[in-house]
Amino acid sequence: MQYQSSVFRTWHRWLGIIVGVQMVIWAISGAYMVIVQLPFIHGEHLTEEADGEILDSSMVNRLPAVLDSYPQATQIHLVNRLVKGEFQDFAQLHSDTGKFLVDLNTLALVELTADDIRDLAAAYYAKGEPNISAVEYLEDVAPSELNERFLPIWRVDFKDFGNTSLYLHPQTGEMTVRRHDFWRGFDIMWMFHIMDYKDRVDITTWWLRAFIFATFAFLFTGTVLLLQTIWASRRKPV
Repeated sequence: MQYQSSVFRTWHRWLGIIVGVQMVIWAISGAYMVIVQLPFIHGEHLTEEADGEILDSSMVNRLPAVLDSYPQATQIHLVNRLVKGEFQDFAQLHSDTGKFLVDLNTLALVELTADDIRDLAAAYYAKGEPNISAVEYLEDVAPSELNERFLPIWRVDFKDFGNTSLYLHPQTGEMTVRRHDFWRGFDIMWMFHIMDYKDRVDITTWWLRAFIFATFAFLFTGTVLLLQTIWASRRKPV
């Protein structure tokens, strides 16, 4: 009986360390995700509307011609967007394969350059004077903070308190994704919380299941030790 008690006590001690460490991680990660509000994590304070008002409302009369040239379009609307250093009216079209801008006068596709993306990112930026450190076109490999389904995309990095990165749509220049250090911290906390250390999306990982079994084993060994202690105390002579 003494040997069995020693074995259960050893297992209980080691399981307590394993379970305890993960409990601390859960407490810290959960506190971060509760204290830091989601709108802040999503970076809503970092950007503002960058489109202007439609300059020439008569351009709506050009939309039928645009649709004739691009019959694959499922949606169409006018936008006033900063391109080539000035705000211009364009038709923005959506189709099953993506979205794009069309010049209302020539009916040609609008090709956005790195300079256009830089100007648009600066216009979206809402935290004072934009200090852009890098503009990069991502085509094949997405960073860990971005889902690959957004590729290809432009990334614009800013030198600010949160190391902000704005991701802009390559054909329309729309601001698609915001990232900053507090979001990256949230992502790490989420990874530890759900114990998915690779993709950070799976809440049924074998790591989590193993921890659940370890918790039950911890409770089982603790219960056995408690019963053994009660039984031993009752056997002692008064």
